[in-house]
This record gives sequence, C-alpha cells and structure tokens, in this order.
Amino acid sequence: MSENVFFNPGQAVASSFDYHEAYVAAKIYRQKSNHELLLVQEKNNGKSYFVFDATAAKDDSQPTKNFQLVERLK
Repeated sequence: MSENVFFNPGQAVASSFDYHEAYVAAKIYRQKSNHELLLVQEKNNGKSYFVFDATAAKDDSQPTKNFQLVERLK
C-alpha cells in the first residue's frame, strides 16, 4: 500500500536524484534535529527524492505537490 503526502517542494530539507544521497542527507539532518523526517519521491516522474520535516505537513498556507512516501525516519 502506497501512502501519498502533500508538501511544498520549497520546504524540502534536502533533495536528490539518488535515493542513497537523499537518505544520507536525511540521516545527517536527523542527528541535528529531533523531528520525524519523511523521505518521499515525486509522484509524477519518480526521478527525484525529497526529504521533508514531518512538521512541515501541517502548514496549509502554501501550494503543495503530490509525493509518494518512501520511508519515515523517526
């Protein structure tokens, strides 16, 4: 079962075309902050990976884009 999430791409903590690079960036950011992070992939083309702070999902004032959840880093 895939889970879709909506974020403003401008709020990304990191982004990459390579899953491993995005995952490493998420792990480094996770050590600096104590927030849950979401590693997501673009829904339309599936080429780019983004890392978002889970608290950014609560901001409804910005236009959002549809992403597919790949992994949660708690």
